[in-house]
Amino acid sequence: MATPARHTDLTIVAIYGHNDGSSAIPSLVHSLRELPGSKGLLISPDRPATLPDHIAWKQTAPLDYYQYSIFCMYALQHYIETEYCLVVQDDGWVLNGENFTDVYYEYDYVGAPTHMGIKGEQAFFNFTWQTETDVTVVQNGGFSLRSRKFLQAPSKHGILHKLFNVQPYINEDVQLSGLLRPQLENVGVRYAPNHIAKQFSVEYLGPGFHDDLEFDTLVGHHATSRKLVGHKHISCTLSPELVQKVYGEIEFFMFLSRIGYRIEHRNS
Repeated sequence: MATPARHTDLTIVAIYGHNDGSSAIPSLVHSLRELPGSKGLLISPDRPATLPDHIAWKQTAPLDYYQYSIFCMYALQHYIETEYCLVVQDDGWVLNGENFTDVYYEYDYVGAPTHMGIKGEQAFFNFTWQTETDVTVVQNGGFSLRSRKFLQAPSKHGILHKLFNVQPYINEDVQLSGLLRPQLENVGVRYAPNHIAKQFSVEYLGPGFHDDLEFDTLVGHHATSRKLVGHKHISCTLSPELVQKVYGEIEFFMFLSRIGYRIEHRNS
C-alpha cells in the first residue's frame, strides 16, 4: 500500500457551531503537518483570533447538536472544494500520516468502528459490540474521511435524516453510516469494510473486535475523553481510575505515551 506523496485533493475540516472552534486549532495544525499538501478549514460562527494564517475560515450560523448533524449531512458539501475531506475535532486528529495510504481514497466514507451495532430500525437499542454478520457497525464521524460523492449523496438522492429525538440516533454518523447506510449504498456510496476502518481510526476498543489491531498502523483516533490541547499534549476527562476500567484504554494510553504524547487527567 503506497502512501500518497501529497494530499492535494484533501481538506482537513473542523466544524463548530456552539463556539468559535478555537479548541480545534491544535488538531487542525497537527493533522495538516501529518498530511502534507492538504488544506485546512475551520467552520464556525466566529473566526478565532488565534487561527493560523494557513488555515482558512468559513462562517456558519450557530448550531445546536441536532443542527450540527443536519449541517454535516446537507450543508458541508457547499464548504468543501476538494474531492475529499477529513473531519477532525479537538478530540480527534491524525496520529501518523505515514499510515494514510491510497487504499482509503478508494472509499467514500471511512471512520472508526464504534461500539454500537444496528440490525435494523426495530433493533436500535443495542450498545454492545456485535459479532453477528448481519449487524451494521457504525463508523465514527468525529475523525472520518468523506468523498465529495458522499457529501452530496443525501441531498442529491433525497435521503432524509430519520427524525429521532434521542441520542445517539440523532447523530450524523449514526444516521449516515448506520440507519441510512442501505439507502446510500443503493446509490453507489462505498463504505470501508470493518477491517479497513478499524485500521484507519479507533474510538474505544471492543473485546474481540479489536484484538488484532496494531496501534502502530492507525492513521488517527477520536474519543470524547481525549482532547488535544497543545502540541502532543492530551487532556483526558477521565480519572486514572476510570481509564483503568475502560476496555483497552490503558494500553492505548501507553501507545500514545510511547509516540511522544503527554497525558494529563482533568479529574486527577
